[in-house]
Amino acid sequence: MPIRLLPNLSGSRVFPSEIKSKIMSSTHWDNESFSRYFKGHNFTGPLPFRFFFFEKLLAFLLLVLIFPVFSLLVVLVKCTSRGPVFFKQVRTGYRGKIFSVLKFRTMVENAEAATGATLSWQGDPRITPIGNILRKCHLDELPQLINIINGEMSFIGPRPERPIFTDKYNAEIEHYALRELVRPGITGLAQICCPYDATAAQKLKFDLLYAFNRRSLLLNFMIAYYTVKKMLFFKKSIGFNA
Repeated sequence: MPIRLLPNLSGSRVFPSEIKSKIMSSTHWDNESFSRYFKGHNFTGPLPFRFFFFEKLLAFLLLVLIFPVFSLLVVLVKCTSRGPVFFKQVRTGYRGKIFSVLKFRTMVENAEAATGATLSWQGDPRITPIGNILRKCHLDELPQLINIINGEMSFIGPRPERPIFTDKYNAEIEHYALRELVRPGITGLAQICCPYDATAAQKLKFDLLYAFNRRSLLLNFMIAYYTVKKMLFFKKSIGFNA
């Protein structure tokens, strides 16, 4: 009997606490349950082309709309620390395709010169003062609207990882490669549900929960709602336990 990861929420009023309760009460987080689910289910087919066309159009319109804010951030990053304004980093995208993700630079120049490839952590001293603010409100991700226009990302989806970490997680974490069956996103269910220092295995469960239910308008609305809330009010994650 396949396991139902998300109940039918159509017609429900959008109360965040109610949504959280329904998702948690219908989700089985133990590994055996997940294995049973994957054996009996496949991802829904690709989203229609018109959906991605709409995303590209919306991303372009947003870039035009926020151009004054975008320009201000360019000046702030440039004037408060040495180095380029934008930061490019190779990531693994849809079906394993490699692309360069764009961000406002939030760390000191050549941050990994001494450490090599490593994930950031709470209190990371490499993060600049303005970079710390940008990260808290996720404004450092704004340049990724260009990635959406280029067809490399979506607004919502699993966050793309660096190939060096993707290879590591694929070898260590069962089903991790399934994240690549959907386009990576600027924000996602894992980003609003998990704390900053959550493990890749913890985030994976939320990424796959979204991947199997990404056609749900209510789920996408909930992710967008919490993302905007985090950006405007520096709110932390919802705090689900996986």
